[in-house]
Amino acid sequence: MSRLCLVTDADDHVLLDLTPFGDRTAAIARARHGCPKSYTAIARKHMTKTPYLTPGFMLFGSFVARTRGLHEAVVREIEENNPHGVLPLIRSWVEVVTIAMYVIKKPAYAQYLMEGPGANTPAKKSFEAMFHAVKDEAGQLRLVYGQLSDYSHFGPLGVWNSHSIEDDRTGAVPWTDVPHWRDERHFQIACAQAHELAVASLHYLDLLGDLLLPSPEIRDIIHGSPPADL
Repeated sequence: MSRLCLVTDADDHVLLDLTPFGDRTAAIARARHGCPKSYTAIARKHMTKTPYLTPGFMLFGSFVARTRGLHEAVVREIEENNPHGVLPLIRSWVEVVTIAMYVIKKPAYAQYLMEGPGANTPAKKSFEAMFHAVKDEAGQLRLVYGQLSDYSHFGPLGVWNSHSIEDDRTGAVPWTDVPHWRDERHFQIACAQAHELAVASLHYLDLLGDLLLPSPEIRDIIHGSPPADL
């Protein structure tokens, strides 16, 4: 399981700092960062700008609900010592954050998300294309996503994660069907990734709210009707 940072402007193997995650209680608290109250606060900040049920309103609400739901699920499975739930959920969380980052860079893509494929909508983008588009802000996202995908799709990382050598002298390899972390370091990395994604989620959701639900003054200017006091 990789210690690579998910959201960094570098692409040269920047590692997560696991120092704050040595204590289990503190590590889970950091993984829970901002959840759930910060999601409610961001929703309230942006969704109260308009009384109308606009496409942007609905799309933003869906982003917030999906992100909060995945965040809560990741923390719940971390607490249950279930990496088989945590890592696929983190992968899904990475996807939502990546799409949010991409929409902020390419606002027209919001139309595809709301309407699907069509003659007048942008084409669906692969995650590889989106990772490339946001690489200046998340240079290692593609590498970490690849590892999470291998685990989630039950490739070698998923197969061998259930086994570890307990005693180097005897070579004993215990096994149980009860979900558990391969070692404490994997638990710490999962908590660190959850914390990093939580911080990134709240940041990009806030930016997405400004894009999809601009303040009345900005919206009036965009549509050619400046407020009366300008």
